[in-house]
Amino acid sequence: MNVERNEAMPAPAKMKPPSQLQIWLRAVRVPALIGTIIPVLLGGGLALIDRGFEGWTFLAVMIAVMLVQAGSNLFNDYFDYHKGADDETSLTQANPLRKGWLKASHVYLGGWICYLAAALVGYYIVSIGDWLMLLFGVIGLLLGYLYTGTRFALAYHGLGELSVFIVMGPLIVLGTYYAMVKILYGHVILNALPFGLLAAAVVHAKNLRDLEHDRQIGKRTLATFLGERKAKWEFYLLLLLSYLTMIGIWLLGYTPLSSLLVLITLPLAWKTVTMVAKSSDPMELNIGLGLAVLLQLLFGILNVFGIFLYYFLQL
Repeated sequence: MNVERNEAMPAPAKMKPPSQLQIWLRAVRVPALIGTIIPVLLGGGLALIDRGFEGWTFLAVMIAVMLVQAGSNLFNDYFDYHKGADDETSLTQANPLRKGWLKASHVYLGGWICYLAAALVGYYIVSIGDWLMLLFGVIGLLLGYLYTGTRFALAYHGLGELSVFIVMGPLIVLGTYYAMVKILYGHVILNALPFGLLAAAVVHAKNLRDLEHDRQIGKRTLATFLGERKAKWEFYLLLLLSYLTMIGIWLLGYTPLSSLLVLITLPLAWKTVTMVAKSSDPMELNIGLGLAVLLQLLFGILNVFGIFLYYFLQL
């Protein structure tokens, strides 16, 4: 015998809205800042090997670089939102601006606050160094802002990969090293190239995923210039060059054998290539982008670990 129950069904629990702190942490993309820390650690490790490491200077550079990146992320969201590159059809994870948690003016102001804080820390770095550190800082601020800002935004004119390569490779690594050692060495730039190439590959993977979307909104990237087939080959080339460069600078004696720990990531690199090669579907290419990000992080972490491992084994 069935008995009907007239008990009211419990209402679904409402999700508690995030706090302002959580919203701003998401807006500056805290997890993405890890990728910015790696080249700072690489520059610090090279300074350690050359007996020029200074703890307080290194910490100041780390803070300044993270503030610049946080500000650049806020500017990136602001300008992409207003230019239509970050809308509901985009596969990019929805940020607080798109969700309506923050006003556009607040995001823009937040970017300038981060830049101002970075400039204050930079003033300390320049005061204990020289004018060349000012040049490093100004270039970093300009490239961060101009990446998506103004009519001549670098990311909208096929220069996104080059900009990221410069910043995440030679600029941060050499800038970190020079802040402590006060000398410019070619081997530091060479050691910066592999991670810079991988950072560029990540940006290119994103542009490859967004190729059709970018064409529709008039955003010109290398992927839209080259077309899908050639753009994929460029992605493969960037990955290949990152490994070949690492092996090359080791053969030349400019990096220790322990840096070749990065070769452990070769299976992941191959998996990333096959994922990108087999599909034109943006959803599947999004998985390829995720693998590229993971590859960049693991490669960078192993590279830094290899540098520090060499230093401690030499003691």
